[in-house]
Amino acid sequence: MKRHSENETHITNLRYHTRGLDDLYIPIPFLFVTSRMRDEIAAERQLIIDLAQSATKVRQLELLSRYDPCVSADAFNSVLHLFEVDRQD
Repeated sequence: MKRHSENETHITNLRYHTRGLDDLYIPIPFLFVTSRMRDEIAAERQLIIDLAQSATKVRQLELLSRYDPCVSADAFNSVLHLFEVDRQD
């Protein structure tokens, strides 16, 4: 089996982030986020942070902090509540 150096480690099959030109992962902003999406985004972010090299980890954290999926999830739930939609996750 071929071993990859730390420089070659890239995450594939991401649903909520895209890889930028500087090898940092950029969050894809969503206007509305369900509770399930919020949890999946959090798990994907944890994977990104766990695999980030120490030299880029701080920059990656700063980039991810610009978009909070919890805010979008709260907005989505507020709209549902406004229109009295009973939502079950």
